[in-house]
Amino acid sequence: MKKMATKFLPALLLLLSVSASYAQTAQDFTTNDCGGISHHLFSELDSGKIVVICFVMPCASCIGPAQAANTTVQEFASTHPGKVRFYLADDFANTPCGTLVSWANNNGMSGVTCFSNQGVTLSPYGAGGMPKTVVLGGSDHKVHFVEDDGLNTTNLKAAINSAILLSSVPEGEAKADFQLKVYPNPATDQITVQYVLSESSPLSFEVYNLLGVRVNEVAVDSQDPGEQSATIDLVGLGEGIYFIKMKGGEFSQTIKFNIAQ
Repeated sequence: MKKMATKFLPALLLLLSVSASYAQTAQDFTTNDCGGISHHLFSELDSGKIVVICFVMPCASCIGPAQAANTTVQEFASTHPGKVRFYLADDFANTPCGTLVSWANNNGMSGVTCFSNQGVTLSPYGAGGMPKTVVLGGSDHKVHFVEDDGLNTTNLKAAINSAILLSSVPEGEAKADFQLKVYPNPATDQITVQYVLSESSPLSFEVYNLLGVRVNEVAVDSQDPGEQSATIDLVGLGEGIYFIKMKGGEFSQTIKFNIAQ
């Protein structure tokens, strides 16, 4: 378990580094891609899609990271069909669409969705160098990841998994606001979950790691409406970012917390 914690510590640090130097919320756009298809970013995020945008010049140094980002997104196709989208965008929208599409096709990214339009801009995501890869997700239109001058695919996968866990509502469930809170955060061997119930209902709490793997589950008997709490055991879990999902009846809510040893 310690080995796994060491492996994902860089991902933890990078995810925590999406700070005030970058926008915390994505910038919306409604524009056509290079194939003439219209896209409204916030509608895609509201529908539960995760959008990965790789901004390129295009240039020779952009090829490897752009290929890696596209391949990483494709890896989610089997586990989350249609959930994660990859967009390739010209950095300042001054490259003709035909040139950008040819660059993608010639570098193993045939068929990817390309943009060369001022509506799809990199400016909200910091200055930095090329390429720039961002991960956007959730009905709150959150920026989950920003990386410049290259790409660490482990960190990218972690960010996509984070976005999926925080934005997904399985079929048959609906999002609820249980006013979910956890403390202490960071935690060590256990956390206390605090929440508010509008009606009495049996509850379950599921803990997931950054890979989206469920690592603990706790069932709680029906509790009275109002403010309640439950304690969740974390013994055996390594350092890193985790998610706790609370389910009550047909409703669920997921929030993120950290474990620090």
